[in-house]
Amino acid sequence: MKNIQHSSSIYTTTGQGKEIYRTEDEFGVVVVTQRGDKRVLSFGSAMEQSAVYIKKPYYLVYNYTQVMLLGLIFVDAKHVTLLGLGGGSLAICLRHFFAELNIQVVELRQAVIDVAYEWFLLPRDASLNVVQSDAYLYLSDSSPESTDLIFSDLFEKNEAAELQSQEHFIKSCHNVLTAHGCLVLNLHTEPEAELSLMRILHSLFENISVCSVINGNWVLFCQKNPTQIGNDVLKSRAQLLVEQVNMPLMYYYRNLSSIA
Repeated sequence: MKNIQHSSSIYTTTGQGKEIYRTEDEFGVVVVTQRGDKRVLSFGSAMEQSAVYIKKPYYLVYNYTQVMLLGLIFVDAKHVTLLGLGGGSLAICLRHFFAELNIQVVELRQAVIDVAYEWFLLPRDASLNVVQSDAYLYLSDSSPESTDLIFSDLFEKNEAAELQSQEHFIKSCHNVLTAHGCLVLNLHTEPEAELSLMRILHSLFENISVCSVINGNWVLFCQKNPTQIGNDVLKSRAQLLVEQVNMPLMYYYRNLSSIA
């Protein structure tokens, strides 16, 4: 692997905020921009990859990451795996509100890991383990049924990583999930347009729900072997989650729909 090349810190002000740091590795650039209280991570394009509020880093900036939290209502999770770190916003949120969770994060780029610790307030904590690895290789080396919940948000410069739609990746996710585990998958295209992916998911998971997000993302909740709980219990879990994190999750919960 090529050594990471760090450039000098850059302080330039643009209409999009003040660029405060830039580095580069074999995959491209990693840029940190300050916009008021919001600190933004990007990969050399106009698209924001991740962001945190510096004064309140545990509050999720983006709607789609808030939606992904709903995965917690489908499973009594003790161990969660995050595929893709970005600025670490989801990891920070989970660590803040759910201190009892063991959190495993897998990130391909060491440069992104370094930036998350240095610029995005990612905590160094024994219950939050971050490793530099390819997501598929990590899953392949993991023990079967070793995690309860997988949050997959793999992203390249301008789009979701192709790996997320590939059969070997989905099968590996299914393999490492516990019996009642759930895969939460962030998509950038409508599920109806992902015919091959949906075929694979339906062949492996008993129940699949989707929530469309205002900014054009679609979040899938793929349950391996759903526990037999009624809608009233599920709604109560969602309400408790809202009270805990103080985010507008009931709006998204009401927009969940099953994919037959």
